[in-house]
Amino acid sequence: MYTSKITSPIVQEYWKDQFQGEVLCNNPTFTLFLNEDLEEGSQIMTLEFPSGNTWAIINSKVARYFKKNNLITLDFDKFINTLKDKEIFLYGADYIFYFPEEEKSNILNLNSPENIRPLTEDDTEHFSMFESFSTEQDLDGAFVELDHWKVYGIFEEHQLVAATSMYPWQDTKLSDIGVITLNRFRGKGYAKQAVQVISKAALEDGYEPQYRCQVDNTASVALAKKLHLSLFAKWDFISPESIEKL
Repeated sequence: MYTSKITSPIVQEYWKDQFQGEVLCNNPTFTLFLNEDLEEGSQIMTLEFPSGNTWAIINSKVARYFKKNNLITLDFDKFINTLKDKEIFLYGADYIFYFPEEEKSNILNLNSPENIRPLTEDDTEHFSMFESFSTEQDLDGAFVELDHWKVYGIFEEHQLVAATSMYPWQDTKLSDIGVITLNRFRGKGYAKQAVQVISKAALEDGYEPQYRCQVDNTASVALAKKLHLSLFAKWDFISPESIEKL
């Protein structure tokens, strides 16, 4: 098993549910599961924990690439290399962060700054202007939408300069967060404030805030550190191009 600072039952139960099935390999640092009920985009998934332990789950289409007598010595690197030899690749890992219990308590006791408020349909004009000033890369990577479950904005002189939104993750009590700050308003701590405020709203509703980012997104990783988030794992799954090869 793995060790983590994240003790939330919502988090633990969700990820255990994603990685369950027949155990093909259970070595000291690597566990491989077989499950025939995986959706097309989840025919291969991996979870790398900070402890060094790793889980992977596959279906029988993928399992045929692994010989039973090799499972005894299989580790994560050999698993990935076997897939690469068959030209099967993963999409590209996300870091998955959650708040440890102590930090959740701190967030629940925070007072919201006066320039942060929920956004509604009445803010469509503000939000459209905000999107026009944002880069395509920011919009695609953060996935902040006005029609999400919860949306908050930070204003400066009546202009929307930072926005954050969240939505229930795969119909669970996890709430996935996105946040964008306009380029010329960065460095003022707005992203941190916005995520704290929306996370407080989610926690008060019984949801667990989830913060994801690509492992090479240095700005988002730095924000996670400022928020005192705890790294739960690196999560990856089969690339769309590789699905067609199975």
